Amino acid sequence: MSQSYRELRDRARSLALATLFDKATARDRSCDLLQLGLELEKIIEIASEPMLAMIRMQYWSDLFENTSMPPETAAFVKRLADDTGLPNSDILEIIQQTQTSLQSPTPSVAWDVIFTVMAKANHWQIDAPILTQLGRNIGALYNADNSAQFSALQDAQITKASHGSYGFPRLVNLLINRQFSGKQTHDYLLVFRYLWRVLR
Repeated sequence: MSQSYRELRDRARSLALATLFDKATARDRSCDLLQLGLELEKIIEIASEPMLAMIRMQYWSDLFENTSMPPETAAFVKRLADDTGLPNSDILEIIQQTQTSLQSPTPSVAWDVIFTVMAKANHWQIDAPILTQLGRNIGALYNADNSAQFSALQDAQITKASHGSYGFPRLVNLLINRQFSGKQTHDYLLVFRYLWRVLR
């Protein structure tokens, strides 16, 4: 497996598992975008006040606005910046929308933008409302303050919206729904649960 996959697996095994159902050509990009989302979640979680989170996110914006990055920059950030199929403006949109949310009572990572950017960069044909809700659902999963944004999507909805072409969003949806229902999400048997759902 690639470095992108291994890094994501170390941080969030379930999300890494979901990328195994992505096309190989898109998997590394998906892993790195998911890592970005997790890093932004970490900033929101550990900041003692919104201003500190704002300053930290501005640092991230500056990284993608500059032509060169400091040597200590995380590997996934460098890969995102060097990805010719992923404009820096799209990355900045993710960071800036997350930054804007810090002014609200319930700050949240712009996961809906992450999924939209991922779909565009990977040339997925998925209906925008489904991508938006999928993003909101994963945001609610990582931040209990945003649980009101959760609205369960059925596998049939994902299949219809993606014309049955992409496994990744379907498995992410399965993981989200299982976690919200209190079921286990970190074991490799999820692969078989997913295959059973697809092949039945």
